[in-house]
Amino acid sequence: MRLCDSLSNRRSLIIWIDILTPKQMLFFTPLIQDLRLKGHEVLTTSRKYLEVELLASLKDFDLMIIGRHGGESLLEKLKASSERSLQLFDYVKKLGIDYAISFSSPECARVAFGMGVKHFCISDSPHSEKVCRLTIPLSEILLTPSVIPYSAWSKYGINKDRIVRYNALDPAVWLKRRSTQLAKKKDFGLSISKKTISVRLEESQASYLLNSDKSYSKKLLDSLVLNFPDCEIFVLGRYSSQIKDIKKSFGSKVNITTNAVDGAGLLSVSDVFIGMGGTMTAESSLLGVPSISAFQGAQLYTEKFLIKEGLLVRPENIDQIINMISKLLHNQDHKKKLQKKAKTILENMEDPVSIMIKTLENFALETRIL
Repeated sequence: MRLCDSLSNRRSLIIWIDILTPKQMLFFTPLIQDLRLKGHEVLTTSRKYLEVELLASLKDFDLMIIGRHGGESLLEKLKASSERSLQLFDYVKKLGIDYAISFSSPECARVAFGMGVKHFCISDSPHSEKVCRLTIPLSEILLTPSVIPYSAWSKYGINKDRIVRYNALDPAVWLKRRSTQLAKKKDFGLSISKKTISVRLEESQASYLLNSDKSYSKKLLDSLVLNFPDCEIFVLGRYSSQIKDIKKSFGSKVNITTNAVDGAGLLSVSDVFIGMGGTMTAESSLLGVPSISAFQGAQLYTEKFLIKEGLLVRPENIDQIINMISKLLHNQDHKKKLQKKAKTILENMEDPVSIMIKTLENFALETRIL
C-alpha cells in the first residue's frame, strides 16, 4: 500500500507538546495548526514563566500551565522539575497520548518515557549539556538543524539513525510564515528620527550560563548608553527579576518593556541588534539586520554558520562590540547587501514543520499506530 493511501485511512493521533520558552511557542504554533488540520488532536502544556505567559496572551494561545521554572539554583531546578513531572503525569495519564514532543523538556521526556510513550525531541542546543543529558537518551527521534554535526549529539547516547536533520535554522519556521505587513518604529514607541540598537539579554538562569559573568549585561548596557547617547536602546529581558534590575540601574536611559513584543517586528525596525543568546541572534541575522553576537558561552554551531555566511559578527569583548556598532549604524549599503543575502538564504531553507510532521506520521505508520 502506498504511503498516501495509508494516510487516507489512518486514525488521528493524540499528541502532547510541552512548550517552555517563547522560541518554542513560535516554532510549535504552526506545527500545532498543521497537525490539527490533518485531524490529529494536540494537547499543549507549559509552566509558569513570564515570557511564555505574556506571549501566549499576545497570540491568544491556549496553554495548560503546570508547574514552574526552577530559577538559577540547581537545587530549586531539581525540586521544580520533580514536582512538575508528577503534576504532568497526573494530567496526561488518562488522555491516551500516542506521542510526546518537546524542545528538550526534561519533564516531558521523563514522563513520556515512564508511560511508555515515544518522545520526539527537537533541539538546536547541544551546548545545553545538562538538559541534553536528561532528554536525548530518552527520546525516540531527535530533529535538529543540519549545521549541527552528528558528533555533537552522539555523546548523549543517540545513534545517527535516530537523528533527523533539516536544512534550516529554527527561526525559519516563523520567518517564512511572517506577515508581509511591515512593522514601524512607532509600533514599539520608538522615534523615527533616532537610530535603534536592540539588545536581547542572556538567559542567565539557564544551566549552561550559571557560571557566566553576571555583570556582563550591565557592563555592555553601560557602554551603549555612554557611547551612543543619540540612539534609542531597546532591551528585551527574559525574567521579571532581570527586568526589574535593569530598570533600577538604567531608568529611562534604556527602553525595557514588561509586555510581550513581536520580536521579528522589532528586529525589522532595528538598526543594529546585539544578541546574548541564540534564537533572536539567528532570527535577526536571517532578517538581514546588522547583528552582533555577545553570547558568553562557546561559539554555537548556528553562530558559526551565520558568521560563515557573512550575516553575523562576534567581537571578542565590549570595546570591540562598540567599535563594530559604530561601523554598522550608518552603513546603509552594507545593510542592503545583508538583507539581500539573508533573503536568499532564508528562501532556500527547508520548512522544519513539514519535516517534523512527515517524520511523525511515517514513524506512526511503520509502528502501525496509524
